Amino acid sequence: MQQEPLRHHTRDRLLEAACKRFSEKGYRATRTQDICRDANANMAAVNYHFGGKAALYKAVWDYALQQAEQQEKEHLPASSSEDREWIYKYVHTCVTSIFGDGMEGMLRRLVVHEFSDPSPFGKEILLRHITPHAEELSFRLHRMLGERATDYQIGCCVFAIQSLFTSLSFNRSSVHVIFRNAKPAAAEVDQFVREICAFIMGGIHSIRPIPRTRIEPRQNG
Repeated sequence: MQQEPLRHHTRDRLLEAACKRFSEKGYRATRTQDICRDANANMAAVNYHFGGKAALYKAVWDYALQQAEQQEKEHLPASSSEDREWIYKYVHTCVTSIFGDGMEGMLRRLVVHEFSDPSPFGKEILLRHITPHAEELSFRLHRMLGERATDYQIGCCVFAIQSLFTSLSFNRSSVHVIFRNAKPAAAEVDQFVREICAFIMGGIHSIRPIPRTRIEPRQNG
């Protein structure tokens, strides 16, 4: 009866160590023996508690997302039906996750590794964890752009917004150009988010009058 808490405690240590290792090195470059050493656990502990490296990696994604969402609820206002406020919150969460040292930062680094060096189940993971956020963003944009907005227009808007975070995540020189520091202060991040959201709203305003068009596929030859 006394062994059960110990097994759970070991599992928690493995999960915490795996979060750090996978977010730093990605799936392929992370070794389970390093995770076990960091967690002060037996080499067989990963198989015992998770069923192997792949299952542990998926558990890390579940845990990282859960923790990031919890921190989001603690530090940001409650979700609103107002689309402008929702987009501001979305952008703020994404930007702070890039520079955060906590779990929200780990989640962003996991995403970066999946894009730069995908794991064998990267498509499954991104579909489960990233697609719902992208779909919610598309829904909000569609409502702001109006009923006449095409899927193509909405897709362009989503791509433009997501590209901002990709640039900040991969292009460290752009971070220094904007912030002059790899670790900007909270006030700098807030100002950046306000400027980016103003840019996004201006783009939405400019797209709204564009009439619905059909883009024909390019013919070969």
